[in-house]
Amino acid sequence: MTSTILSLFQRFYPSDAGQRVVIAGLDYGGKTTLLYLLKTGEIVTTIPSLGFNVEVVDAPTSTSGGNKKPLKLEAWDIGTGCGGSSIIVGMLRHYMQLAKALIWVVDSSDEERLVQSVEVLDRVLADADRDPANKSDLPKAVALDKIRVAFSRVLAGRISSIYATALTTTPPTGLTEAFDWLSLAIEIAKTAKKGQVPAISSSPEKSVTTGGSNTVTNPRDPSILAKKLGEWLQRTESDSLPEEFIHQFNEFKLPSWDHYTHIRLAYLILVAHGRQKGKDLLFEGLANYISNANKSTETNTRTFHVTMTYFWIQVVHFGIRNVPESLAPASSLGSQVDPALPASYPSSAEFFRFLLVNPHLVDGSLWSDYYTKETMMSTEAKAGMVLPDRKPLPSLLGRDAVSGFGVGKAGLR
Repeated sequence: MTSTILSLFQRFYPSDAGQRVVIAGLDYGGKTTLLYLLKTGEIVTTIPSLGFNVEVVDAPTSTSGGNKKPLKLEAWDIGTGCGGSSIIVGMLRHYMQLAKALIWVVDSSDEERLVQSVEVLDRVLADADRDPANKSDLPKAVALDKIRVAFSRVLAGRISSIYATALTTTPPTGLTEAFDWLSLAIEIAKTAKKGQVPAISSSPEKSVTTGGSNTVTNPRDPSILAKKLGEWLQRTESDSLPEEFIHQFNEFKLPSWDHYTHIRLAYLILVAHGRQKGKDLLFEGLANYISNANKSTETNTRTFHVTMTYFWIQVVHFGIRNVPESLAPASSLGSQVDPALPASYPSSAEFFRFLLVNPHLVDGSLWSDYYTKETMMSTEAKAGMVLPDRKPLPSLLGRDAVSGFGVGKAGLR
């Protein structure tokens, strides 16, 4: 599966804009703040991201003002808004293969989680060999030497360096030195002897025991979700074309009725028709499909669930807005602008890119991060919309701020 996914990634997501790097670390560490500081030159207030934030940025170097241009990067900021650090280990396998470097962000004011950061990075580097860097701008920051000692075992034998940076100071400090080093490290790596591409191998699946000797595999185990993402990416190659897929939906003849199908339906219809009309079409279409297809075994005799449907529409909508404008489907400008125009659906390649930016969508139990089971499975939630009782859905403050940068104050849409 490794070579297939790499081939699909290279074909559907070529990196022509700059050196591709992955920005990762624990939640609340400053990853998205760093990304949008590089993008806009300003501090953007963010919350833990859902999916990836992808931007092409010009990272400052000490020679930016001279003959040498800034270091142009295609930066992928992995969100931990869903799943915490476990999602990092589980999903990075698919992204590290084609990255030139890994920038690992450490919040040096959070000494209690320094050990956790080292452990998570150790697990990430067990799957790929790339290059880390760090963050330090709040009071009571851990000394740089202590951070270097903490990461020394994990980074032994790797091309790596650790820099103290302050993102919220005026001006930010430490970034130029860090990106000077990264630029040099990428050049050195180009001349190094190339080894074999690490295999995307799943770690042993975790399971939970439920009485007696029976074991039940945890469907949210990161290794299982990573494997599922690979299967979904491959499935985009062989699935029906968008127009045929929608026709099958309208005729109640979809070849399967699973989580992948639901996500693809929401993606196609929301992109083609926009948030409001798309939501109405999905509610009506899904209710009709379940009602008509319940005569067969396709839908497993499930009934229409209002809150669950609304939840996935919201999350897919967030995911669509999370795709950078430069990579957004051209079809999104069709019937949304002029309702008289026929709907134009995004291609399979665009759906592939959407999944790469939003890998959390493969998790069919994602709703449990926001709702308790008692609330989601209640009669009220099935019959009407019920708000989350665990935490609100993440908002794309960073994306909104960048979209509105230079054109007035940005707001949630």
